[in-house]
Amino acid sequence: MRKRLFVPVATGLALACAASAGAAELKANLVACPANKTAIGDVGSCGKIWKLKSGEASLSGDRLRVAVKGLVLNDASTGEFNGTPDGVDGVAAAVICHGPSGAAVGAQTDVVPLSKAGDAKVDAKIALPNGCIAPVIVLRERYEGKIGGWLAATGL
Repeated sequence: MRKRLFVPVATGLALACAASAGAAELKANLVACPANKTAIGDVGSCGKIWKLKSGEASLSGDRLRVAVKGLVLNDASTGEFNGTPDGVDGVAAAVICHGPSGAAVGAQTDVVPLSKAGDAKVDAKIALPNGCIAPVIVLRERYEGKIGGWLAATGL
C-alpha cells in the first residue's frame, strides 16, 4: 500500500494567510527521500534511499529557488552506484499546494542538470494557483528522460 503524506509546515497558518493573498512564502531546509513509498501530494516516492549533504529551498511570490549539494544514493542495493546519482541526470522543483480536494503539484520548473556529485541549483519564476495553502517544495528526479518521484522535500 502506498502511503500519502500531507505535510503541514510549522508556519502553516501564516503560509495559508499569505497564500490566500496570492503571495506564498516559504524558506526551509530539504531532507532526502527515505524510499518508504511515501507520496507527497500527487508526487510518488523515490525508488531507492537517498542522502543529502545540504539543501535549501525558498518560495517568495513568483520566485522558486532550490539548491542541493551531495544528493546521491545511500542504498547498498545499488552496488557500485551507491554514493552517486546513478542515472538521475536532472531535477525539477515542484510546489505541492494543499487545497479542498487534497494536495497536488501547483507549479513545476523546467529540469536543471544534476551533477555527478549530486549538486543542482534551480532559480525559476513560477505561477502558483490561487488558494495554494501550506506549500511544500519537492525536488523531482529525471531518470531515463522522464520526471518521476521526489528525491528531497521541505517540511518532513
